Amino acid sequence: MDDRNPPSPVPGDARRDGTASEREALRLRIAQAVAQAGTYPVAERTLALLAEAALVPSADSLGYRVIDRTGAPRHVSEADGTLVPMDLSALLAELRDRHPALFRPIPEPDPAPAPEPVATEDFRTATARFVESQSVLAWSLVARSATRSRALATALSGRLATFRRNGVASSLPEAPAPGSAAAPAEPSRAGLVAGRVREGAQRVGGYARGRLADSASRLGEVARDRNVMRDALSRRALPIGLGAAALVALLAVFGGRTPQEAASPDAGGAAQSPSQASSAAAPPSAPDMSPAPPEEAPPKQAVTNEISGPVEVIDTATLRVGGKLIRLFGVEWVRGGQADELTRYLAGRTVACQPVAGSEARLCAVDGRDLSEVVLFNGGGRASPEATPDLVAAEDHARAERLGVWAR
Repeated sequence: MDDRNPPSPVPGDARRDGTASEREALRLRIAQAVAQAGTYPVAERTLALLAEAALVPSADSLGYRVIDRTGAPRHVSEADGTLVPMDLSALLAELRDRHPALFRPIPEPDPAPAPEPVATEDFRTATARFVESQSVLAWSLVARSATRSRALATALSGRLATFRRNGVASSLPEAPAPGSAAAPAEPSRAGLVAGRVREGAQRVGGYARGRLADSASRLGEVARDRNVMRDALSRRALPIGLGAAALVALLAVFGGRTPQEAASPDAGGAAQSPSQASSAAAPPSAPDMSPAPPEEAPPKQAVTNEISGPVEVIDTATLRVGGKLIRLFGVEWVRGGQADELTRYLAGRTVACQPVAGSEARLCAVDGRDLSEVVLFNGGGRASPEATPDLVAAEDHARAERLGVWAR
């Protein structure tokens, strides 16, 4: 043994890498870091060997040092540019960049949750408000049209009454001279003319009502596009029809007054010449033509056509009045219509039903209220193709408010 070179008490590997216990602790630390780095199980041993080759135990705060191939310590730059010793996590990040196949893919972060939409007004609420506003507008148009119609009817009746009074006044003869033979003939002629005027006015009124009802039923069949035709029906058709009826009535009245004007000169001539008066009074058939029976004929016919009495509700569109089945004008029965509610509404009251020109259905009223409008306004049925604009507006109200059959 050479005394000049005594053997070292510790092997060379132990002097470089520390004691066996320190090396074993470093291996465990490397294995834990590799397992946490997201490597494949088959690559954990390979990465542990690569990391172990680059680490040596040390007495500093980390307990190890990362060295390069020459044994020099390795450093990394911080964000502020300062150099610090490389640690195990930085070494594994470098190995991931060099050998990406040994590591599992880094999972992508969860996408950020989308911002909650700003709460807006509910669409159904907005739709209901729109329908309600349109229903209010439709009702206002209907009320305005009804007001104008009543005003026109009142003015027409006033004018007819004025013309009738004027016609009767003009047809009355002047006071004849005492002893005149024409006295018994002239009053009968005046009564005949007045009766003809009244009869003509009644016929014209009945014809106008029939034409108006017929026109309304035909226009109701065509006016299914309610957004376009409703204003036309409510604003134009009714006033035009009333104006036409007024014109026909005026023509009939003026036509009835023509014989009266012709009779006035006859009366004057009779007062001036007794011989002509005796010849004018000669026909005995004039006093026999009294217009009293024809005056009462139209009202009697209207009464016979009207059906009234206690009512039995079959459904919301069909009634039994006076033992006869009657279908309500403008109402179509729909499944879900509550007949018992209509029965409670009627409460045993008398119902009067009148015929409608051009239709098998009838207009029924209770206490002056149109029963068809009541049924449609409360959702008891659907408006039929022959329904008038007022009935269509009542159906729109029930649909907007979700009443009766429109509740589902």
